Amino acid sequence: MKKWLLSTLTVSVLTLYAIPTNAQDVTAIRAGRLIDGTGSPAHKDAIILVRGDRIEAVGSAAEISIPRGAHVIDLSEHTVMPGIVDAHAHLSIRPDVRTLQGQLEGMTQPDAKQMARIARNIRVQLLSGVTSLYVVGEVHYNDIHAAEAVADGVIPGPRIYPSGNFISTTAGHGPAEYRTTNGPWEMRTFVRQNYEMGAHHMKLTITDRARVGPNNGTQYAPGESNYTKEEIDAAVNELHRLGIEATAHANGESIRLAVEAGVNSIQHGGNLTEELMDLLLEHDVGFVNTYTIGYQSVFNEWGFLDNEADGIQAWTDRGRQVHKRALAENDRRSQRRTDRLGQLRRANEKGVHVGIGTDSMHGFMPLEMENLVAAGFSPLQAITAATGTNAQIVGIADEVGTIEVGKYADIISIDGRPDENVEDMGKVSFLMVGGRIQTSLSFR
Repeated sequence: MKKWLLSTLTVSVLTLYAIPTNAQDVTAIRAGRLIDGTGSPAHKDAIILVRGDRIEAVGSAAEISIPRGAHVIDLSEHTVMPGIVDAHAHLSIRPDVRTLQGQLEGMTQPDAKQMARIARNIRVQLLSGVTSLYVVGEVHYNDIHAAEAVADGVIPGPRIYPSGNFISTTAGHGPAEYRTTNGPWEMRTFVRQNYEMGAHHMKLTITDRARVGPNNGTQYAPGESNYTKEEIDAAVNELHRLGIEATAHANGESIRLAVEAGVNSIQHGGNLTEELMDLLLEHDVGFVNTYTIGYQSVFNEWGFLDNEADGIQAWTDRGRQVHKRALAENDRRSQRRTDRLGQLRRANEKGVHVGIGTDSMHGFMPLEMENLVAAGFSPLQAITAATGTNAQIVGIADEVGTIEVGKYADIISIDGRPDENVEDMGKVSFLMVGGRIQTSLSFR
C-alpha cells in the first residue's frame, strides 16, 4: 500500500536538522511563506538549506541559523513551494484543431524536428514552474534522449521521468508504428525492450472503444477493451517483475480492467462512476486528470506562444481566454465540463487521490489547478494535487513533490499567495531544479 501524505502529519517537515558544516556548499533560501506540498497550510518565515541537488534542512527562521558563508536567496516577500510535478506529459506533441489526428501526425515527423520541438516545449514547462515531467509515451525513445540531455545540462528543462515508447495493440490508441503489440509474450517483449533502453515506467493505452479507422469511436462490448485480460496482466506482471510501475490511459470501464490488473496509476480517468471511485479507493490507486487537453479542438495558439507571448502569464492568460470563449459558444461543451467537474468534486469528497497533468498542453499546469478549484477544491488542495499528491500517485514521492529533507531541491517561488488566489500560480519568480537556479532563462 502507498503511504499517502496527510496534512495532520506534516508538522515534522518543519523540524530542526543538523546544520551543514561546509557553508560554502550551501544555498540558504529565506521564504516569507512556505507551502511544503504536503497539504499543510503555509508556514511563515521559513529557511530551506540546500546542499548540492538536495534539501538538507528545512525549518522556521527561529529554529535554523544560516551558516556564515552560505549563498543566501531572499524570497521573504514571496510564497515558496515545491516545483510542480506534471503527472501526464508528452514532450514532442503539440495538439491542433484536428485533435488526435494532429497529434499522431506530429509523431511521424523526423526525430530532429521532434527534438527541436521538445526543447521548446520543456522550456515553457519549466518557466511555468514545472520541475518534474512524468512522461507517458513518445516515439523512438525521444523522451529518454531528452532526459539525458537535460541531466547533462545540454538543454534546460525539468527533471524528466521517461516512459519510452507507447504500448498499444492493433487498432489501439497511439502512433501507428506501435499499434502492433498483441498477445501476452509480445507484451512482455515490448516491456523488456523499453526497460533495456532506460524507461523509468511505462504506460498501457487501454480504451473502451476503437480509436482508429472507419470504426473510430465504436464502443467495444460491455467491460471490454482493445486489450485482452491476458495481455494487460502480462504487461503489468512484467513491469512489476522488473521493479518498475505501470500506468494506464483509461476511462470509464477500462479503468476497472487496469486497476484489477494491478496498474499503479490511471491517466485521464474520465467517465467516473461511484463504483469506479470506490474501486480506486479499494486498491489505493489515484488518477491524473487532464482537463486542458480538451482545449485542443478549439486551440491553435502555438504561434502566439513562440512569437508573441512574453512570459508564462501571457501564455496562461491566452489559454484561459480561448477556453472561456469556447464554453460560451457551445452549450454541449459547457455541459460536459459541468459533468466532469461533478465527477472531480465527488472523487475528492470520497477521498480518491486526484492528480493533474497537461497531456500535451505545455505550460498549462496553472490552468489545471484552476480547473480543480472550479470543481470545489480549495486553492491549497489544488496546489497539493500538483505537487505532493501527483508525486505520490505516479510513484516518485521519494524524490520530488514536497519540501522535505532528502528530496531534490526542486523549489519555486510565486509573487503572490496562490493558496488564496490560484491565478497567482502564473507569477513564477524563482526557479530551482536539483539545486540549479534557472530563474534567468528567457521565455524565448
